[in-house]
Amino acid sequence: MMKARILCALFVGVLTAASICNAAPLNSDEQEARAFLQKASSKMFNYYDKMSQELFDTPTEDVDKILSAVGTILKTAKEYVSIVNDSKQFDYSKFSDPELKRVFKIIRRSADEAVLGDDKFLGMFISLGMLEDLASDKDIPAYRNEQVELAFFPDIQNIFAKSNDPEELKYYWQTWREKNGAWAKGNFLNLVEVLREAAEMNEITPLEFWLNEHNMTEMEHVMMQIQPLYLQLHGFIRNQLNKKYGDLVIKSNGPIPHHLYEQVMAQAWTPGSIIDDMYPHKDLPPFDEILKQNNYDTLKMFKMADKFYQSMGFNSISEEYFASHFKMNKEEDEGDCKAVVFDESPNVYMSYCQKMDFRKFLQAHGYMAEAYYAREKVDLPAYYFDAYGLEYPVGEAVILSASTPKHLNSIGLVTQFRFTDEVKMNRHLRMGIHTLLNVPVNFVHTKVMTDLFAGKVELADLNKHYWKLMDKYVGVSPPLDRDSDAYDFPFKFYIELNENKQASKFMTEVLGYQLYEKLCEISGQYSRSMESESINNCDFYGSKKAGDALKQMMQLGSSKPLREVLSTMFPENPSLNAESLLQYYTPMKSWLIKMNSQDNVNVGWTHSDKKVAAVIINTDDEN
Repeated sequence: MMKARILCALFVGVLTAASICNAAPLNSDEQEARAFLQKASSKMFNYYDKMSQELFDTPTEDVDKILSAVGTILKTAKEYVSIVNDSKQFDYSKFSDPELKRVFKIIRRSADEAVLGDDKFLGMFISLGMLEDLASDKDIPAYRNEQVELAFFPDIQNIFAKSNDPEELKYYWQTWREKNGAWAKGNFLNLVEVLREAAEMNEITPLEFWLNEHNMTEMEHVMMQIQPLYLQLHGFIRNQLNKKYGDLVIKSNGPIPHHLYEQVMAQAWTPGSIIDDMYPHKDLPPFDEILKQNNYDTLKMFKMADKFYQSMGFNSISEEYFASHFKMNKEEDEGDCKAVVFDESPNVYMSYCQKMDFRKFLQAHGYMAEAYYAREKVDLPAYYFDAYGLEYPVGEAVILSASTPKHLNSIGLVTQFRFTDEVKMNRHLRMGIHTLLNVPVNFVHTKVMTDLFAGKVELADLNKHYWKLMDKYVGVSPPLDRDSDAYDFPFKFYIELNENKQASKFMTEVLGYQLYEKLCEISGQYSRSMESESINNCDFYGSKKAGDALKQMMQLGSSKPLREVLSTMFPENPSLNAESLLQYYTPMKSWLIKMNSQDNVNVGWTHSDKKVAAVIINTDDEN
């Protein structure tokens, strides 16, 4: 997956680097500018289609074919070079049409970090690749068995999902960071420098460049909204861990040590979680086995996801299109492999892994949102084709619908299983733990970088600042004192760091629930005034009205500012807020308050007593 991004980035980088030195005379003729844009859009789509096809056809682990793909891609570079060059012939500041000005700004900014030229731009993606290798390198000696070396993913993650030994978990938490700290810090510092320099060359501040369309004020507001529920969940989790491990491992009134917090997240959907004594995992439907019994394979999962969108009135994807544009990537089957979607034009390609389980079944519904979103933008020019990442919360909303007992029963997967109130609460609590533990962590990962680029914190103090934010917003502390050589960000912090992926995940999670509730209302499945109905079992499958509402938003792409696009779904309040998420987890909150009251749990936490030193930054680290 990383190799595909590097190839794509290399192509754009070489093209853009060649365009920087254009010295053509400026032109302020708006009619000529519109004619240029029409031709430019056609060229851009042609470029994207060629690139997507090339990357789709290239095995990600075949080095020779990767190098060949780079050569083939570079041969088509002249089309994009002309777009970037020719756009600089126009002085859009003199245009009277504000929309025309906006388009030229979009085109000028489309290069992002590529304005730095080949060496630095490719160096950035090498750093990203190095950071992704932190997950796959088998360089961690096994606990009490140094002859065996493990990778963070899937080896150590599987241990966190199964182990109930806090010392083993602390060992892996500490050893992974000690083994990879210098490597992570060096590549991280390189990325920070590249992003700052790219912002300067794009004539905007590093903070604007980093945040893009994300709004920290809205994100802060969401954190305030979820705080009462999160405090109850945090208190419950800490109390359960304290019962399990005792005061010497976790204090009854303090923050949760990070290795135990990660354990709870990893065990949300596995046997042995903190709720297993009350709601055993074995009482849930055996979804993986049910899929096998119903003769599912990976392609059938995507076909079922495709039917969901068809049921809402979207034009179906033909068998021929599936055969030529969707393929199984047999080389990426280790662990939780992700699909790779090329959706920069309506001509979508998707490469997916061969792993087949219930989680992949649901993820397929999310991936298909990317495909259908791209197809709905078929009438847009290339410079409006970006959709602010809204395809991901749309996919999240569909996943929420597709995972309901109502939907699973309607497609014949759980007809022999009875969803009692206990089973429903079992599912509900596990969903809540997964969601409400990830949302504040994604916020902290976003805020620590935002504060860095806003000049509120220096690089040397970043690790201390990270733990300060984790203490304040998440109630989590390091499991032991951290010295000046530590850089303690977890692996997920580094994933697609240049694209501010953590902010996108935050938005996806929160907005996904907003879209889910709105689509449930539009389909007539639920409204807050329907006291007898629960949003937790709403399924908008088959609702043409819900499909029409989605199409109206999808078809806009980025032709309007983000808030105007969202206003098609939320005319009263097109901003990010947690009301729908909180409404969804109302039963969980009531249950948590009851359990915490029974055990006399004091919600909230005292500050961490762990010491965190500043990181020593020298010139060699920064270069």
